[in-house]
Amino acid sequence: MQDVFAQVHQVAPARTTVLLRGESGTGKEVIARALHNLSPRKSEAFVSVNCAALTESLLESELFGHEKGSFTGAQGQRKGRFEMSHGGTLFLDEIGDISPAFQAKLLRVLQEREFERVGGSSIVKVDVRLILATNRNLERMVQAGEFRADLYYRINVVSIQLPPLRERREDIPVMAQHFLDRFNLENSRATQFSPAAMRVLTSCYWPGNVRELENCVERTATMAQGEVIADLAFPCKGNRCLTQVLHHIEREDAVKPGRLADIPIVEVPMAQPPASSTAPSAAAEEHSPADAAALAPQDALATEPDGKPEGERERLIWAMERCGWVQAKAARLLKISPRQMGYALQKNGIEVRKF
Repeated sequence: MQDVFAQVHQVAPARTTVLLRGESGTGKEVIARALHNLSPRKSEAFVSVNCAALTESLLESELFGHEKGSFTGAQGQRKGRFEMSHGGTLFLDEIGDISPAFQAKLLRVLQEREFERVGGSSIVKVDVRLILATNRNLERMVQAGEFRADLYYRINVVSIQLPPLRERREDIPVMAQHFLDRFNLENSRATQFSPAAMRVLTSCYWPGNVRELENCVERTATMAQGEVIADLAFPCKGNRCLTQVLHHIEREDAVKPGRLADIPIVEVPMAQPPASSTAPSAAAEEHSPADAAALAPQDALATEPDGKPEGERERLIWAMERCGWVQAKAARLLKISPRQMGYALQKNGIEVRKF
């Protein structure tokens, strides 16, 4: 995020078009407002439009305005968002969801900074700084013919990628405390997190990112019985998290110990294949579970007094997440063979996610 902030400070003073990329809930509109507030246009209007919330005809009227009598219900001339943001900043959210027909109309406005109102014939020129955002893969959409290549090149001037919350877990405690402080202020409460509760928040996968974190904190603080929020207060601890149902995530996979990146990876020697290609004997099959345990690099893991690997499951999940749940890549990351990786995942009951 420090890299993101540095890019924001670098590009904010310019008039350059900015494209914000990132998953839903990562804070793209917050960054858009920061770009406006750090620019010379901060005293002018900041206008935001969610392109996915409007149909093509409504979006055209919303952005460009319309003349009196241009359609049923148009009782007078109305300025569009482009005119309303003249001299300031216009933020177009979910730009990847607009129709191909409207993409052609938007292209000329972005190129020439001029347009005609719906039902009008006079040219309207505007001075607008454009910031756009999307959670879609525009490159894939261009290849599939769903997004115009010329529009893509026009909006992709300066691109800022916002990382998902699960890739910056160190920020979770600060943001969670901020949301809780705001809740306490608005509701005259003095609720606080227990250390165990903060560990649950830090460990969550957060598919909904910062927006989901904010909702989770507010929901849990609202339903808390006392002043201290314990770890058992969170819905995920009672298998009641609707996000888990939405994403088909098992409870033990959705809540994982935090700071997984701090678990070291130590190179271990590759297991040598057996010299004989004959079928294993019954005695060998009897000991296969122990062999499978050794295949999930025992030497690289700290062990408890009872000999059980400490953090083995967490290391496997960490490696799979780092490699997009591709077993072969995760095996190379852990310096083991794909066969060893398969045994280790099966032994620890880790279900490989499909994307």
